[in-house]
Amino acid sequence: MTKLNRNTTVAIALVVSTLLLLFTYHRSWTYICGGVHDDCAPLPQQHQLAQEQGKQKFTRGKPRYIFVDLGANKADTLEVFLNQPGAKFRYNYPRPEWATHEEAEIFLFEANPVFNPDLVHAKEKYDEQGIKVTIFPSTVVDVRDGIRTFFLDTVNDGKDYWGSSIYSDHPDVIRSASKGTDLTAVNIAVWLLRNTLPRDFVVVKMDIEGAEHEVVPHLVEMRAWSVIDHLLIEWHSPSLGGGDAEEIEARRARAYAAVEKLKQEGVQAPTYDSSA
Repeated sequence: MTKLNRNTTVAIALVVSTLLLLFTYHRSWTYICGGVHDDCAPLPQQHQLAQEQGKQKFTRGKPRYIFVDLGANKADTLEVFLNQPGAKFRYNYPRPEWATHEEAEIFLFEANPVFNPDLVHAKEKYDEQGIKVTIFPSTVVDVRDGIRTFFLDTVNDGKDYWGSSIYSDHPDVIRSASKGTDLTAVNIAVWLLRNTLPRDFVVVKMDIEGAEHEVVPHLVEMRAWSVIDHLLIEWHSPSLGGGDAEEIEARRARAYAAVEKLKQEGVQAPTYDSSA
C-alpha cells in the first residue's frame, strides 16, 4: 500500500468514527428531549428519580411544634401541657397559632429511675391517641455527654422525690443518705441544636434541681438561642454545688446573666413556678 493510500484510509476511518459518535449523541438527545422539538419525551426512570430527589433537597420543610421537658418527673407536667383533667397544676404553655398542644412533638427527660415505669406508661398512653411522645428515662440533663453520678431523694414520697439531684449536698439527698448512682448524661445544648431548627417553635421547660446554674450558661456558650423560642426555668438555690458565699453568688450571677443574654437574642424567658 502506498503512503497516499495509507493516509486516505486513516482519514476515512476518522470521518466514520466522528459520524458514529455524532449519531449516537443525537439519538440520546432525541430520546431525552425530543430532538429538534421543544417538548421533551418522558425521562428514563432513573433520571426522573434523580430529578425528584433534587427537588426534595430544595423544598422547605414545615416548622414543628416541640415541647422539651427537662425534669419530667413521672410525666405530670405532660398532663398539664395537654390540659388533662386532674393534672397536678394549671399552666398555659406557649404554643404557635398554627398548632395545638396535642400536635406538638414532646420529649421527656428524667433522671430518677423511680419514674421509668411512669414515663413508659405515658408514652404508651399518648401513642394510642396519636400524640408524639419520646422519653429519655434515667437520663441526666447536663453540659456534656457521658456518665454522671445522680443522688436520689428517697424521703419525699409525697413530693415525688423532688430533691433528687446531681449535687450530693442537696438537703433531701443528705437526709436520704444517698450514695449516688451512675446514669447516662446528655449535653442538652448540643441535643437541641441537633434535633431542632430555627424555623421550629421550641418550648423548653427546665426543673432540674439546681443544675440550671450550669446548664443555662452552657446554652449561651453553645449559642442555643438560635433554636429556642421559650425557656421556662424553675430556679433552685445556687448554694447547691457547694462553695463559700462568694462562689455561690458568682454561680447565681453567671446563670442570671446567661438568661439575660438569651432574652437579648430573642428567647422568651418569663418567671416560671409550677408550684409542684
